[in-house]
Amino acid sequence: MRKFIYGYLIYTVLLSVLLIINFSCSSSEGKKILSIFFDGVPQGENEKLAADSLLVSNENKKKQGNNKKRVVQQMFFHPPYQARECYNCHNLQAGNELIEQPPKLCYTCHEDFNNQFAVLHGPVASGYCTQCHNPHSSKLPKLLKRKGQELCLYCHEKSDVFKNEVHEDIDDTNCIECHNPHGGEDRFLL
Repeated sequence: MRKFIYGYLIYTVLLSVLLIINFSCSSSEGKKILSIFFDGVPQGENEKLAADSLLVSNENKKKQGNNKKRVVQQMFFHPPYQARECYNCHNLQAGNELIEQPPKLCYTCHEDFNNQFAVLHGPVASGYCTQCHNPHSSKLPKLLKRKGQELCLYCHEKSDVFKNEVHEDIDDTNCIECHNPHGGEDRFLL
């Protein structure tokens, strides 16, 4: 009897959730809910897969005769994601799990930094490419998660960085103007 009650309860809850998602949400709300469970769900106009590596900018829209004042966010896409070739990285028959773990997966297409530098940046050495790069899409070039100093200061303590006399007058200079983000000849990645 208990199995029947639990089964009925689970069935009722699942049916209710499906009905709520299906009938009470706009398509954009439904996509937000789906993105909780699935990676890569397009979130409307800002994340449509483009024919090239970025969406048409405002300047290009004006050149094409589109006089709308709407702001279009420029997006960059990982080529397999853009081409909808998910199978290049994911095993589609096994719940979309990765076919290899990073960085081995990344190095099937991208440059392997292990033999290029005397010292590797921590995330590179640990195989965490996704600490800095988004594997699917980004508003920033190179699929970066954050821009400029924001990217480095996410992990590196700002007070420690700026107490170094070399960094006193850098203002908002991008760290990669001096440091290589993947590795270098010394521990400062210079």
